[in-house]
Amino acid sequence: MKDKQGMAAAATTTDRPEGGPRGREPEHPQGAPSRFSVHKPGEGYATRLGMMVVLMAYAAYACHHWFYNWVFIRDFLDAMVKGTFLGILTNWMYDPTATRYCAGIGTAVLAIASFLTAYYYIYIKRRSAEFLIRTDGELGKVTWPRATPWFRAETQVWGVTYVVLFVIAVLTLYVFGIDLVLQWIANNAFYGHAR
Repeated sequence: MKDKQGMAAAATTTDRPEGGPRGREPEHPQGAPSRFSVHKPGEGYATRLGMMVVLMAYAAYACHHWFYNWVFIRDFLDAMVKGTFLGILTNWMYDPTATRYCAGIGTAVLAIASFLTAYYYIYIKRRSAEFLIRTDGELGKVTWPRATPWFRAETQVWGVTYVVLFVIAVLTLYVFGIDLVLQWIANNAFYGHAR
């Protein structure tokens, strides 16, 4: 009877990694990196870097748009408080020095916030970083066909590169055209004049 109890006690007190269930690594071992350290550094390098470049391009566009068009917010706020005692709160925004400071500081804050947000979701946040790492791994499994281009028969190139580049160019022109048309419609419909 004592042997059975000893075996049961030994079975229930097997060595496990500290802080985790049986057979799993502890989530935060001793000396673990801080909460804001990069999740799996070095993995998914190309996909993460590509996503960072895309998001920074969007951030650059947003910064440019804020720098040159932030006065729309000033005019909107001024129209809301016009005729009330709160109008004095928006008068300072018409000063040229204040306008320059609002444009510059707002652009800097937007750029820093965009960079930190993109960096957090691409490199630190476990779920989104894991998605990008797995995407990079799946892209590595793709077999890219090769074909000989019609204009240089002595070289081998990626088979569909020219088709992809052509389609991207056509779609870029299409989206740019639609954007111009919608911007013209918005300017005429909401602002009463085209730029």
